[in-house]
Amino acid sequence: MPRMLTSRKLVATFAAAALAGGACAGVAAGAKKHHAPGVLLRAAAQYLQLERATRADNLRSGQTLAQIANARGKSVGGLEAAMVAAVKAKLDAAVTAGRLTSTREQRVLARVQKVVNRVVNVKLAARPRARARLLAVAAAYIGIKPKALAAELKGKSLAEVATAHGKTAAGLKAALQAPFKARLDQAVAAGRIDSTEAQARLDRISTRLDRLIGRTR
Repeated sequence: MPRMLTSRKLVATFAAAALAGGACAGVAAGAKKHHAPGVLLRAAAQYLQLERATRADNLRSGQTLAQIANARGKSVGGLEAAMVAAVKAKLDAAVTAGRLTSTREQRVLARVQKVVNRVVNVKLAARPRARARLLAVAAAYIGIKPKALAAELKGKSLAEVATAHGKTAAGLKAALQAPFKARLDQAVAAGRIDSTEAQARLDRISTRLDRLIGRTR
């Protein structure tokens, strides 16, 4: 029997793809304690029975979950149902434990279905594009072209390159963080998340950016 891939790496890659497309925001907002993006994407990996031997090809090919499902003889409807069911199981448990009301659960589930319809059509090769967008923002702040930044990063960190061009690491971080903060502010204004959750996410992003800026290529 083929060994199924349900590793954190696969889940993280799928999640990055979905989040890059803005697809999981609604679910995460409605079920933030239930790790909805991870639940959705683990369910997808399980339903699709992705084998370790095909992992690299699937992730590099830029396929969507729907395309992978079709290629593996699975139905897209079945894939979506499996993903929704996984989140519903978590929410049902929360309702039983008194952590969530049934009315709130129904509102979340209504969003889940819409989100799942988008997630299955998000290309998995999102991580390189996300990195390219970050480098483009960094290059704009530093005042050089992205290709020039990529060349200067050989053996240097983003902070070192910024400093060499008369910029500060703090300014670079602020520039990189600004798009994330803008999206979180929009989510708060739309009522999808509260300000506490937005700040918690921004803090996590800040920590990741510190590592990104200080890492030597």
